[in-house]
Amino acid sequence: MNKIGIKIWSRDFELPIIIETFDEDATEIQNDTVKKLEEYADIIEASLKHVEEYILANGLRENGIDEVDNIFKYVMPKTFFIPKSENRVVGLLCNYKFDMEHGLAVVFENEKFKEIGSQDIIL
Repeated sequence: MNKIGIKIWSRDFELPIIIETFDEDATEIQNDTVKKLEEYADIIEASLKHVEEYILANGLRENGIDEVDNIFKYVMPKTFFIPKSENRVVGLLCNYKFDMEHGLAVVFENEKFKEIGSQDIIL
């Protein structure tokens, strides 16, 4: 299993990379996506605002919290997931305090933020 050292929301992580293969070789697009992961640092950093908006709307406000003082109290990055796709798609899979069962996925496509939601959106 490959790992990558990368800065996520101003903190250094070394996370595993899981490539969806269905017992086949990784596709050329998946391999290209892995090679480009290091280029994602700025895009991932910029995704923080989307993550904060999501957790405020899906957990924090319900618990009387109106601002995110430390993202890592609620969201902890765990792995990168590269699905089979016709585009370069990466899911940053995270544990999420307010939905431990489904977690949180921050999805990027072709080096741009795409969406955020439970991990079901990419798995």
